Amino acid sequence: MSRPEDYNIEKTVWRSGRKNAYGDELVVAKAKVNDKPCYLMAWEIPQNRTETICWNGSVSWFPRMHWEDVVPRNCIKILNTDDGNEYIIKKDKHYQVIDKQIYIRLDKENDTLNYYPSYLNITYNPSAKTKAINYVKWFNENQRQLDTHGRLLSNSKQARKRRRRRAKQMAERINTTND
Repeated sequence: MSRPEDYNIEKTVWRSGRKNAYGDELVVAKAKVNDKPCYLMAWEIPQNRTETICWNGSVSWFPRMHWEDVVPRNCIKILNTDDGNEYIIKKDKHYQVIDKQIYIRLDKENDTLNYYPSYLNITYNPSAKTKAINYVKWFNENQRQLDTHGRLLSNSKQARKRRRRRAKQMAERINTTND
């Protein structure tokens, strides 16, 4: 796969807080790549360097990966306000269009009169923006483990339990030696 030619970055939509040695921050930016809307994982750089693209007068970006923002036919993109992520939901299953208005199906909570949107539990079909943000979070966590431990840590339940137990033992040793 070759690198796209034409980038047009509009703005940064999410900041990871991770900075490299040069003070550049890893961000997710809204852009058009080859005239297709997408979201980029990019380094936001506060100066115009030769390796960067799209200088807007205050920052430029160095793109690393991109996700095309495509909404399939008979689907819409919604924002789940509980977790702040965007998801793609299907027509007929989760919503209906009547007179050019969108109506979302509500489900009733057991034994109460509370209703909630039926799409709240959708986690299997994230939008391009959500995919980009989740990838940057995963990337940052892996990089943190490599920087701290020199390797990637196991994510199994037993390994997490062992790490908690070791941290607790280290804290107890520190507390007893300070007395």
